[in-house]
Amino acid sequence: MKAIIRSIAATAMFAFAAPAFAGGVSVFDDGTSKLKMEAELYLNTYYQKAETITPGANSNTKTYGLGVDRVYFTAKYMFNNDWSMRITTDMGHEAGLGKKQNIYLKYAYLQGKLAGDAAVLRLGQSHTPWIDYEEHLWGHRYVSKVLIDQYSMENSSDLGVGLKGKLANGLIGYFVTETNGTGYGNGARSGGLDFDARIGIYPIDGLTLDAQFRDGYRGTKVSGTAPVSGVKSTLWQLMATYGAGHDWRVGVNYVNNRDKARSAGVATSSHGGYTSSGFTTALVNDEVKSTGIALWARAKMPGSSNFGAFGRFESMTNKGISGGLSSTNEKVKRYLVGVEYTAIKGVDFSLVMDQSKLTNRGGVAGNDRKDTRIGIYSKVDL
Repeated sequence: MKAIIRSIAATAMFAFAAPAFAGGVSVFDDGTSKLKMEAELYLNTYYQKAETITPGANSNTKTYGLGVDRVYFTAKYMFNNDWSMRITTDMGHEAGLGKKQNIYLKYAYLQGKLAGDAAVLRLGQSHTPWIDYEEHLWGHRYVSKVLIDQYSMENSSDLGVGLKGKLANGLIGYFVTETNGTGYGNGARSGGLDFDARIGIYPIDGLTLDAQFRDGYRGTKVSGTAPVSGVKSTLWQLMATYGAGHDWRVGVNYVNNRDKARSAGVATSSHGGYTSSGFTTALVNDEVKSTGIALWARAKMPGSSNFGAFGRFESMTNKGISGGLSSTNEKVKRYLVGVEYTAIKGVDFSLVMDQSKLTNRGGVAGNDRKDTRIGIYSKVDL
């Protein structure tokens, strides 16, 4: 407990001593802004207790300290009012390498307006239609990913081509992509392309109604002389949110995902305990069906633009179908609450309690995990 208090106190001192900077740096060419440089840091310090409960054996691990969750560096260049390019790097952890903090390419794409805001082309390594969109509504990515990102049902960036836009004076929004399916940090081609689309309707100010459909193999399909049929993944999602800009917003999501093995023994990059203990020994036509909901809310405190509060509840059930998988359902429940302080524009701190419990991991009854985190998370934008 003393270690927790020391960590929180140290971060709080930094919060009140933070320098005043935000908004990126622009380079001007002939009086017009052509190049903009941006940076974003996710820094945290927390106490974590990870508990494992298995038949005949229990264990727990406690850790403390400061972490750098993400470091993004972005360069955007405007050729003119219609054409632009973007490059963004991302720092992540990869335990298998000698240096565990590694730099990845997150975005590298060309964007062009083919018909104003009604049809915008994306070519290269770009956002997928859903995750970045929901993150902006949720507003606290530095504390928690959104549902399909948290449980690895979707990559936040992928290589391919996309078309996005707004129709009917902003009443309808859409984003459609065809991608490799392997996601960023990989970049590999495979034996099939993945389709991913989001369409939204915004009937009144503050209300968003969105649907997603995704279908593909996520890079598991191989064509040629030694073909592998891979794992067919089909995802659909519904979300409704209502709010007023940055002041407050509430949201609810429903997700349905199916991963079906088209080959025996093939591994899937998808979610849950089945990633390591299911499809790696699967029979043809074995299937994992996952259904989940998320309820979330955020709000600024009345009379203050510097303080706010937020929370999330998530529930997920993974069900094995067919002979090669366990019939015992794997379940996840997660509770997250936090209070936020904005020191200056571009510098945010949140005191957070985040607890999740995974039961029957991989379809094994009594194989449970519990994770509890308490600490301060921060975001710094340049």
